[in-house]
Amino acid sequence: MIELRDSVLNTTLHLWGWEVAVYLFLGGLAAGLLIFASSAHLAGRRREYYPAVRAATLWTPPIILVGLVSLWLDLGSKWNPFWLYLTFRPLSPMSWGAWILIAVLLTSSLASVPAIAARGAWPWHRSRTALDRLARWVGPRVRTLSWWNLGMGVALGVYTGVLLGTMVARPALNSPLLGPLFLVSGASTAGALIVILIPGGPWGRLLTRAEVAVKLIKFSMLGLYLVGLATSTAYAQAAAATLVAGAWAWVFWPVVVVAGVLAPLGIALAEIVTHRVSRALALLSSSMVLAGGLALRIVLVYAGQRGF
Repeated sequence: MIELRDSVLNTTLHLWGWEVAVYLFLGGLAAGLLIFASSAHLAGRRREYYPAVRAATLWTPPIILVGLVSLWLDLGSKWNPFWLYLTFRPLSPMSWGAWILIAVLLTSSLASVPAIAARGAWPWHRSRTALDRLARWVGPRVRTLSWWNLGMGVALGVYTGVLLGTMVARPALNSPLLGPLFLVSGASTAGALIVILIPGGPWGRLLTRAEVAVKLIKFSMLGLYLVGLATSTAYAQAAAATLVAGAWAWVFWPVVVVAGVLAPLGIALAEIVTHRVSRALALLSSSMVLAGGLALRIVLVYAGQRGF
């Protein structure tokens, strides 16, 4: 940790740590789950994909809450986040992010109510009637709520990358590609989590085909991101060198690129060609995707704060 702090610009400033990387990862994961569940509803595949949709719906709110706690732990003043909700600043990414998170938490929680009520496992019996009434209220509004959650999922996924871009003095983070890159990465990690939680089923084939497209897009974005740094200022070139050949290359190449993109892509292509889905390979691929998604955030949070 001392080496990391010695290598960043202006060490008197409060630095982002692992908590922010975890927050960005969980935010992207929740965004991907929202997009998957909402898209299944809107495409009329809710019944066919119900186990996977239910899992995505139920896991989204707690993942967002854990992410918020992680971000809160990183703050020097624990009361700072609450001041953001006393006003709205249209030109402030932090203000947008704060309100997006609250909106996503509210709407994703509403979307999970029918699934919670249907499970019949609500532990607080005195509030069971209120839960059933809320589920009946949400039921006819599921499609409208799905459209809202789809938009909120995209906004949250993009925001996790835009948040890093607020550090404009750091060349590795000052890129317009981080928003789309984190959105695609979040969608990929969400698919991986669904495969781990609910193996098999028709959604498995869908996620395998989607994985190929998502990984190709993610690989292209990573390449464009590095090319953008390498063809920019000397500071940006130094930032690119840190990722590909410097202090963070040992994480970037084997974990972010190989384990997070290339190996899962190869496994998905093999499954499509052979029409065989190995449970062990699916778990391995999904675990690598999750590790690669988290490593991407860690690398950019730490390497992106280096001074050159």
